[in-house]
Amino acid sequence: MGFFASMINAIPTMEWLSLPDEVAQFGEMMRLQLDLRIESANLTIFRKNFRNRTTAWFPYPHTEYTTRQVLVEEFAHGIPLDNFLENGGGVFQKEIADEGLDAFLRMLLIDNFIHADLHPGNIMVRFYKPEQLDVRPNFSIFKQAPKPDPQKSEDVTEEVLQRLRPHRNKPDDWVAQLQQIDEEGYRPQLIFIDTGLVTELNTVNRANFLDLFKAIASFDGYKAGHLMCERCRQPDAVIDKEVFALRMQHLVLGVKSQTFALGNIKIGDILNEVLSMVRTHHVRLEGDFVNVVLSILLLEGIGRSLDPNLDLFSGALPILRQLGSQGGASMVRSGDLSMVKIWAGLEARKFLQISIDSVERCVKYDQLSPNI
Repeated sequence: MGFFASMINAIPTMEWLSLPDEVAQFGEMMRLQLDLRIESANLTIFRKNFRNRTTAWFPYPHTEYTTRQVLVEEFAHGIPLDNFLENGGGVFQKEIADEGLDAFLRMLLIDNFIHADLHPGNIMVRFYKPEQLDVRPNFSIFKQAPKPDPQKSEDVTEEVLQRLRPHRNKPDDWVAQLQQIDEEGYRPQLIFIDTGLVTELNTVNRANFLDLFKAIASFDGYKAGHLMCERCRQPDAVIDKEVFALRMQHLVLGVKSQTFALGNIKIGDILNEVLSMVRTHHVRLEGDFVNVVLSILLLEGIGRSLDPNLDLFSGALPILRQLGSQGGASMVRSGDLSMVKIWAGLEARKFLQISIDSVERCVKYDQLSPNI
């Protein structure tokens, strides 16, 4: 691959692709996966990052027995996500999709340590049964019922698997069985495996990514286009920067006219259009950005299959709250209020939505004028 990349790189006007560098980076990623001690170390980091989170679980690596060629880790007892994609997630589909989105966004925006190979084959679903299940309706506008801690609950995955196994090729029966499992109080949790491939953004690339995220989230496509041109690997090779920025603005305005729900927007189509523009204008992206893009594409495929109405912005709101609490003071001092504006807009949208839902629940349970 390196030989042919060098030959292509010798062709005039093709050097901006820098194919030898891309092949070298790809080769380095493959070599890292050949040392299973690295995957064991990645598991340790993921378990540390998710130790206080309930959305995802990672197997425990036995580092004392792990060598370069052998990885020894805890057995991950779960149901492959493929089964839910093929037969349907039933009553659990929204919860599973939301947990996957939350876990990914926290890896991306908070941890800066991203599982870069999150295809359905590397995701499983385990089930646990909380000791106490709160079935009372929640009428609070601001508070959500706390989710039980899976670590303090009984793991009943094998029991659930035995009940679901006979219905793997019968989608209707599968969904009906999931409904019954939900009524009995069982809850799902995701398991992520195969952590040999991860993405970490260095300080410069992370700052660039967050700036680009803020520009797109605030629907400033023109600024996003200029940021991509100014901070790409070869800014001097970019063709027609102004045209590229205007095309980005047109694309972002088209997104703004709809919503940021996965069901209404095909992120894959948007990213393909962006990549087409990148090729046309010779805007060379960093390899880390490409890995993040691939992860988002995988997320879209899983999210669309489970819950067509999965809302990226709604899922990002708790993460933005945490980012705001961590860096709010520094943003105010620097005069950068872009994230504050995004945060305030999402909070207002969430408040209005929850208010409507609360009124509907009050009417449903006769709380506005209860019979005495």
